Amino acid sequence: MAESLFIGKNLIELDAVDSTNNFAKELLLGNKPVEGTAIVAREQFAGRGQMGNTWKTESGKNLTLSVILYPDFIDADKQFFLNMAVSLAVKDFCEFVLNEEIRIKWPNDIYYADKKLGGILIENTINGSKISSSVIGIGININQNEFDSSLPNPISFAQIRKTEFNILDLVAELCAYLEKYYLQLRQLHFNFLDKAYTESLYRYQQTHEFKKSGQLFRGEINGVAKDGKLIIHYNGRELRFGFKEVEFVL
Repeated sequence: MAESLFIGKNLIELDAVDSTNNFAKELLLGNKPVEGTAIVAREQFAGRGQMGNTWKTESGKNLTLSVILYPDFIDADKQFFLNMAVSLAVKDFCEFVLNEEIRIKWPNDIYYADKKLGGILIENTINGSKISSSVIGIGININQNEFDSSLPNPISFAQIRKTEFNILDLVAELCAYLEKYYLQLRQLHFNFLDKAYTESLYRYQQTHEFKKSGQLFRGEINGVAKDGKLIIHYNGRELRFGFKEVEFVL
């Protein structure tokens, strides 16, 4: 993979931080950092996931990265395309390193088989009808071999490949993949992103059990709406679910 042109060129390395996303947002409150500024931390002691979830990680073992972007060329109502671009970048990066098939569990968890390799947290600032800035938070399990028992299904690069990895080398590679897909977004290639993301979905076009409000049902994922809602076909009907409105039964 070629080196990136701007994402990760300004790289801030931290020994420890509550959250790389929080650090990035503090930077945005001051002088406007150059686009592509990346923050990587050896230890993240209060990492966050989607919808208030926590991200538990062992010090020095995993990749915790946040990138500052200014995607003011897309409307706020199209912000899920940014999620698509970032998810595809992380998926392709993982496939490149592991030489294994990786899937995206809607909306943006990264899966190897039925186990979670990593996750993404995107925090956008909206100004009028546009996204004025985005903080892209990415956490990937790299060299960790033992996980907190409260985590349901984690796995790491080291467990898959039976070897350790140089995390800073991986950061440079990941930034190149992020830039590749961000440039697709900048060129407004929405149809390309939508098709690639949909075909990369975990359990796409497979019949599986889901849970809604404690009730189990069997359905088939058939895509994602433009607003980011997951489309599941159930008993001849098309159901649409927002974040946290439906649960995968693993």
